[in-house]
Amino acid sequence: MKEVALGQKTFSINRKTDHSFEFIACINDVTFINDSKATNAKQTVESINSVDTEIVLILGGDDLKTDYSWFKNINYYNIKTVIYIGRCFGEIKHIFNKHVMIFIADNLESAVTISIAKSFKNQAVLFSPACPSFDPFDNYVNRGNKFKELVLKEIKEI
Repeated sequence: MKEVALGQKTFSINRKTDHSFEFIACINDVTFINDSKATNAKQTVESINSVDTEIVLILGGDDLKTDYSWFKNINYYNIKTVIYIGRCFGEIKHIFNKHVMIFIADNLESAVTISIAKSFKNQAVLFSPACPSFDPFDNYVNRGNKFKELVLKEIKEI
């Protein structure tokens, strides 16, 4: 069981590996969570539903016929912003457009920059792609490591 602290709350999820609901940092009272191992929508929905605070969600990747129907089981009231990286924006827009503000990022670097700009105190930035990572990353480990590197770089610049 993994636990992530956010302010005075703690959120638990039944995952035991790195890149799976992994606390990275807290920047200006915003918690950054790496969930790069969530390579399908079911895992992303599980992560979203386990966080009881407002979320800036970064998702997308190399969509290999992802079953987005899992997003019907989501707590939309938690998600304030979606930042999408990838090729199937139309599908994501159709799912989230009625509920939240959506941004398209060209790459993970842009997505992290947007997430920092659009997040507020006591929110969580959740990187939970819901897609496999092929282009430009070999696997979820490389993708997750890049996310961590980008977030930790922001700390150094503050």
